[in-house]
Amino acid sequence: MATRTFGAPIKRREDPRLLAGQGRYVGDVERPGMLHAAVLRSPHAHARITGIDVGEARALDGVLLALTHADLGPVRDRTPLLIPHDALTHPQTQYALAKDRVNYVGESIAFVVATDRQTAEDALELIRVEYEVLPPQVDLERAVEGGATLVHEELGTNVAAYYVGDVGDVDAAFARASHVFRERLRIERSASMPLETRGVVADWDAGEGTLRVWASTQAPIGIRNGLAHFFGLPQHKVQVQAPDVGGGFGCKVLQFYPEELLVPLASIRLGRPVKWIEDRREHFTATVHERLQIHDAEIAVDDEGRILGIRDRFLHDNGAYTPYGIIVPIITACCIPGPYKVPNYRVELRSVYTNTMIVTPYRGAGRPHATFVMERLIERVAAELGIDRAEVRRRNFVRPDE
Repeated sequence: MATRTFGAPIKRREDPRLLAGQGRYVGDVERPGMLHAAVLRSPHAHARITGIDVGEARALDGVLLALTHADLGPVRDRTPLLIPHDALTHPQTQYALAKDRVNYVGESIAFVVATDRQTAEDALELIRVEYEVLPPQVDLERAVEGGATLVHEELGTNVAAYYVGDVGDVDAAFARASHVFRERLRIERSASMPLETRGVVADWDAGEGTLRVWASTQAPIGIRNGLAHFFGLPQHKVQVQAPDVGGGFGCKVLQFYPEELLVPLASIRLGRPVKWIEDRREHFTATVHERLQIHDAEIAVDDEGRILGIRDRFLHDNGAYTPYGIIVPIITACCIPGPYKVPNYRVELRSVYTNTMIVTPYRGAGRPHATFVMERLIERVAAELGIDRAEVRRRNFVRPDE
C-alpha cells in the first residue's frame, strides 16, 4: 500500500545539511585561476548614451577585460522574447549591455573582469559615460495618455499589448442587474529579497570545447539551451548547474539576465574561470520586479448576490522590456472569475512600458492579482447587500456537477 503523504508532516531531506552550514552556493564555487567581474549600471531611468570610454579601466593594473556593447560579438543581439503572443504587437527586449540608450536605473552598460572583485569595482569608477538625460516615464496611467513620453521611441507607443476577451452577453447582464458595484484597485509593484543574491560562475575548457556554468537560477535548462545557441555549441557541451539556491521566488527564472551571457563570454574570451556575485544594492535595481496593475472592475448581481456578470479594464506595468511577453497579465485576465460562476465576463487589458525595472512572473504569476480583484468584488457585494460574506461565496461557487 502506498504511503499517504497529503497533509502529513513530512521531514525535508535537505534540511540537516543546510542547517549544519554545509550548503554549497554559487559564492562557494572556486576554480583554479578564478577571475572576478563587476557591472557598470545606469544611474538614469532614461537617457541616450552619447559617449563611453573604457580606456582608463582597461589600463588599470589587474584588469583583463572591459566590455561595452560594441565588444559583445556573439551576444550583441537583444535577449530572447520567451513567450510571444498575438496581442503583443510591440515587443521589446534588452541588450546584455546597453547599446545607445538606457531605459531603467540599473541597466547594464559595461562589464569588467579583473584579478579580484575590488579591482573590478575600482575599474568601474574609471569608465567615462556621457549621457543625454531624457524625461523618464514612470507613471503607469500617464504612460497611456496622448503625448506621453515614449520609453521606446521606435515603437511609437508605450502600449506593448492590447487584449480583449469576452464570454457571454456582458452588456445585457449589466442592463438587467439589480445592483452594479465598481472598484478601482491598485496592486503595487514588489521586489523579492532572497537571502542569496544572483551569481554566475563560468569555466570554459578550450581543449574539450566545453562550457561549465554555475548559476543561482531557477532555470538551468533554459540557460543551457540559450548559451548553446548563442555560442554555437552542441547542448551536450554546455553544462549549467544550479547548486543550492538561497531563495528565488520567481526573480531567478529570467532567461537571460545580462550576466548569464556576459560571464560565460568573458570566460571564453580569457580562457579562465570568471565569477560574478550580485551585491544587495545591485539586487534592488538589477533584478526583476513583479505585480503593478491598476484595475477598474465592475460586478453585476441580483438581489440575492448572485453574479450576473463582471467587467474589468486594467493596466499592467511591463517595466522597460517584455522578455516574458504578456504572460502575467494574460494569466490575470484568465483567472479573475476564479472558483465562481461568472456567466458573462469581459476583460480588457493594456500592457504598458515604463522606465522602470522589468516586471516578470513571481510566485503565482498573475494569479494573486486576479484573486485580489475578485475577492474585493465579493466583499463589496456582501457589504452593500448585507449578506454574510461566506454566504455570498457559497451562492456563487461552481458546483461539482457544473
